[in-house]
Amino acid sequence: MRSRSGCFAASPKRQQRQQQLIEQYVFSRRTMLALLGFICAPGLEHFLVVGDTQPPEPTPPANPQIPTLPQKNSLADQKERQQQLEIARSQYQLTSRLPNSVRVETLPVQEAFDEGYSKNRASITQKSIENQQAFLQDPKPFLALEDYTNVFKVLPVPEIAKTFRKDAIFALQRLWGPNPMELTNVLALNYNLQEKLGITNEIFQTVLAAARGTAYVSETLESATKNGGLFVTDYAILASDGITSKTNRYLIAPIALYYADRDRGDWRLIPIAIQLGQIPQESLLCTPLDGADWTLAKLIAQMADFSVHELVRHLGQTHLALEPIALATVRELPALHPVNVLLKPHFEFTMAINAFGDRVLINPGGYVDVILGGTLESSLNLVNLGVSEVFNNFSNFALPNNLQKRGVSDRSILKDFPYRDDGLLIWDALFEYVNRYMGIYYRSNKDIREDFELQNWLKALRTPVSDGGFGVTSLPQNLTHRDQLINLLTQIIFTAGPQHSAIAWTQYQYMSFIPNMPGAIYQPVPTTKGIVNENNLTSFLPGVEPTFAQVNVISGIGVKLDVKAFTDFGVNSFQDPRAIAVLKGLQNRLDVVEKQISQRNKHREECYPGFLPSRIANSTSG
Repeated sequence: MRSRSGCFAASPKRQQRQQQLIEQYVFSRRTMLALLGFICAPGLEHFLVVGDTQPPEPTPPANPQIPTLPQKNSLADQKERQQQLEIARSQYQLTSRLPNSVRVETLPVQEAFDEGYSKNRASITQKSIENQQAFLQDPKPFLALEDYTNVFKVLPVPEIAKTFRKDAIFALQRLWGPNPMELTNVLALNYNLQEKLGITNEIFQTVLAAARGTAYVSETLESATKNGGLFVTDYAILASDGITSKTNRYLIAPIALYYADRDRGDWRLIPIAIQLGQIPQESLLCTPLDGADWTLAKLIAQMADFSVHELVRHLGQTHLALEPIALATVRELPALHPVNVLLKPHFEFTMAINAFGDRVLINPGGYVDVILGGTLESSLNLVNLGVSEVFNNFSNFALPNNLQKRGVSDRSILKDFPYRDDGLLIWDALFEYVNRYMGIYYRSNKDIREDFELQNWLKALRTPVSDGGFGVTSLPQNLTHRDQLINLLTQIIFTAGPQHSAIAWTQYQYMSFIPNMPGAIYQPVPTTKGIVNENNLTSFLPGVEPTFAQVNVISGIGVKLDVKAFTDFGVNSFQDPRAIAVLKGLQNRLDVVEKQISQRNKHREECYPGFLPSRIANSTSG
């Protein structure tokens, strides 16, 4: 039966069964310890239902299956491996739902969610239903921005609801929030800032003086640029060809300007201005001195960040960029190929979660259609653009390269950028792990060159989709050195686990509270100042149905549902005693990283959980 908000309510029998599941399962000790050590902000983890048993320790089985390189096998074994691949290709048939993302046509049974994962999803869904029903029993209108806290009756009120109006918190989300992928130094831009942004030196100095509480500042727009202190978030992708707003909604492509204030000592970001469009002559420019107009400008910038995060960075550049790689791996590398063994845990449920997304997220009438400002076709175009960005420039999205390319790697300017600082700890640990693991099987570059299965995998990956490949066209033509393979595999694992976790598990605290990150704007953007006031701000925001659609979907996809810790896959994947020793080395290093990040969080303005190893999932399914 459909409720007034358009979502389906569970039957009494189903509700009773879900409650039984909640009572039957308790937290595992490891999960509880992780939660006790995670003092950032209350989330949804206490709604999960998980078993009280622990995965087995990664110890060698009695008769281990040892990965081997094909060129070191007998001809008979090579033939058997090829037969295995033929079976895999028949099970994993290919289709393409977007031009640049190859998908599995029918989900094989071995790729389906397991019982524990499904129970956790059912538990979160049940709480979302209860939360919505509680609101609808006594609905209150949204007359002020703060009234959106009333939608949280069962689900916890996000901490951001207390601080979202503060400019410092708005700026902080570029560094701490769910989408730390947009902030770019002006010196790294491929265009002249003042040709695209209607900012003058007078505006810059006036805003900076007000932020510092002084009458005069010596810093100019020119000197701030030369010193590397100016940053932008430019949502130009939302103005790409083929991107249009849905009827009665408005999808805007703003540009926001920030200054890293070195006079403060911490170089904290200060928001300077937001331009509500890509063309300065046609777009309103708002600053923190503009009252309600500035509040609306922040809402629009946050709406743009929501759209780019969800469609480009999250769905496009993790979920749908990884499924083609997972498919190439299972179709081109036999089960006992060392690269297959290494990657398999990081593709767990990847195809299943994407199939789930097809049914409830990106289908007509699904969450994306209901929540976001663009037409469904436009949203899918943005997802496809996200995949294309990665596949056409794959190495640019390796964490160290991406930070360098955006001009945000310099710690002397952005002194505290948790996504960068904590992320590099994880990246370095993974790089060492992959290096040591590959060293077991590839003793020389010659081993790489002669591994014909590996080369076939690479060829399939880099072949264009139009020619029957997987479309990662920027990969090298051949793998000739171990370093090439190590970098490639490190990036794949980092994207599947840490990167996805950092941008997914932070969603609830920032994206479920509508006035912080609305999915769409519902009124035309003013072309002059003074029209907007506190009494009409909520008219730009969603009503009850899209509000609950956003809260419900973010509560469903913004929490880690798989209780296994990062790298906690033991004998389910690794049976070679040498590989198990390498895995234990990584786990030990991640224990140290956990302590380092926890210590950093004690001294930060806001706690950042994105790269805490205890909060990282092994794959995009989480």
